[in-house]
Amino acid sequence: MSGGSKLSIRNFSFSWSLVVISIIFSLSSPTWFGAWVGMEMNLFGAVALMVGSTKQSVDSVFKYFFAQSFGSSVIIMGLVMGGWVGLGPVMACLALGLMVKVGAAPFHFWVVEVLKGIRVECMWFLLTVQKLVPLMLVTQVGQGSWALFVCSGLSVLVGSISGVGATSLSRLVGYSSIAHTGWSLAACISGMSVLWFYLLAYWISLTGFLRFSKGDWRLSSWGGEGLASCFFLFSLGGFPPFLGFFGKLAVMVAVVGACPLLLIPLAVGSVVSWGYYLFVVSFSVIQSSLVTTSSSRLLVPMLVMSVPYLMGMHLVL
Repeated sequence: MSGGSKLSIRNFSFSWSLVVISIIFSLSSPTWFGAWVGMEMNLFGAVALMVGSTKQSVDSVFKYFFAQSFGSSVIIMGLVMGGWVGLGPVMACLALGLMVKVGAAPFHFWVVEVLKGIRVECMWFLLTVQKLVPLMLVTQVGQGSWALFVCSGLSVLVGSISGVGATSLSRLVGYSSIAHTGWSLAACISGMSVLWFYLLAYWISLTGFLRFSKGDWRLSSWGGEGLASCFFLFSLGGFPPFLGFFGKLAVMVAVVGACPLLLIPLAVGSVVSWGYYLFVVSFSVIQSSLVTTSSSRLLVPMLVMSVPYLMGMHLVL
C-alpha cells in the first residue's frame, strides 16, 4: 500500500503470498540460480504492494525496480561467468549484486529516493522484509570477502554522516537504514546467529519508531507521540541500555576476531549518528512538554526486553 491508495484485499493477499513464498523459495533453494529466481518473484510481489495512484509513489517504485533489477543483473552475470572464469570473480559479482539489493554504500543511491514517495508501512516493509533474503545470502558468500569489509565500513560512515542533515522522516530513516545495513553486513562476517541477533534488535526498534510516526513529516515541526518514539530512537542509535546497544555490542565483539580495523568506522559512525538521533529527540522534548501515560509505560517493557538480550549474547558469540 502506498501513495494514498489502498490495495483491494484480494490483491493485497496475492502480493503478500507471493512475497512470503518467494522468501521461502530463495532461502530453501540448494542453488544460486534458484535463489535468484526467488528474489525476482519477490520483486514483483513487492512492487504490487508498494505502487499507488500518485505520481510520486509510481516514481519511487520505478526507482526501486530499476535498482533491484541492476543488482539481479550483476548476480546473474556472475552465475553465467562461472563456466569461464575462476571462483573469485564469480563470488565478487554475487557479493556486489547483493550489496546493490540491500542498499549498501557505495550502491546506496536508491534508498532515500525510494523512501520519499512511499507510505510509512511500505518504508517498514522495504527496510525489513525486503532485506532478509539478500542478507541471508551474504552470509554464504561474504565471509572473508574484501567487498563485505569495504561496504560495511563505508555504509556506516555514509549513513551516519549524511543523516546529520536529514530534514524529514524519509531521509532520517533512509540514512539510518544505510548505516544499519553496514552493521548488518559486519554481523554477516560471523555468520547467521550474530546477524539474527542484530536484525531482531533493529527491526523491533524501527517498527516501534515508525508505529508512532504519522506520515513523512518534517523534523522541525514534529512533536512526537509524547516521548514514546524517542525510546525507539534511542534504541536505533545504540544508546545503552536499549536493545540497539546490545545488538551493536554483539557485532563489535564478533568483528574483533575477524577484522579489527572494521571497528574504527563502526565506532566513528555510531558516535556521529548519535547527533541526528539526539537532534530529533530534542524537537520532541521541546514541542511535547508532557510525557503521556502510554509513553511513560513503554519505557519499562523496552528496558525489560534488553535483559534477555544481554543474557543471550553468549549464545551467539
